[in-house]
Amino acid sequence: MMKRFKIISVLLVYFMVTSCAGKVEDKDINLGMTLVNRAVDYQLQGREKMASYTYNRAVSKFRDMGDFCNMSRTAIAVVTVDPETSLSLLEDARAFAALGRCSEETNIVNFLSHNDYNEKILPEPYKSISKFYKTGNIKYLLSIAKKGSSSEKLKSYAYRQAASHIVDNDPKYAIDLIEKADIIDSKNTWTLNLIKNEKIRLNALRAMGLPDDLSSQRLKILEQSLNDKY
Repeated sequence: MMKRFKIISVLLVYFMVTSCAGKVEDKDINLGMTLVNRAVDYQLQGREKMASYTYNRAVSKFRDMGDFCNMSRTAIAVVTVDPETSLSLLEDARAFAALGRCSEETNIVNFLSHNDYNEKILPEPYKSISKFYKTGNIKYLLSIAKKGSSSEKLKSYAYRQAASHIVDNDPKYAIDLIEKADIIDSKNTWTLNLIKNEKIRLNALRAMGLPDDLSSQRLKILEQSLNDKY
């Protein structure tokens, strides 16, 4: 089980937790969903201890129901805030999915861990992200960002991932996309995302040959803010 997870870059708690273990009380499902969202919020705010504690509470809640598919989805939700999350959480998700014989969750885990997967049965937003990975076309990411049903976590991820992909070839547009992500991340005090945004902005400014002093200072202050939370 996770003792500590540090997210460096995707995705969201887009993945809504739903029951796959028979009928359970709505209040229990709602509590589990609330805990999952809180865990991801804490992580993006840089509050790792609270994130880890809340993640374990969410997993325990679904475990008490015998709901292994939602246990897997809890781990997936945290992993998909950022595709570069620690492998331990992907292994949590894989193990829980195996125990619950959860085919959809297993397919998602295979996608996130770069193993063989079936794109046809991937749910959104993973299907669109898969198409982006295969084609390199950021239109698939921007379609996620502009979709009204996408969570703010997912929109922030999509804008940032698109900006990161084009920063060398179109740094001006990359900055435009990062500013859209900044609005979301600033409102939600997601310091980890703001740091990632600033790093992309810094690369874009350098690619254009523009002064980067202010961006560098902002990055230092944001990183110090994150350190102060530990």
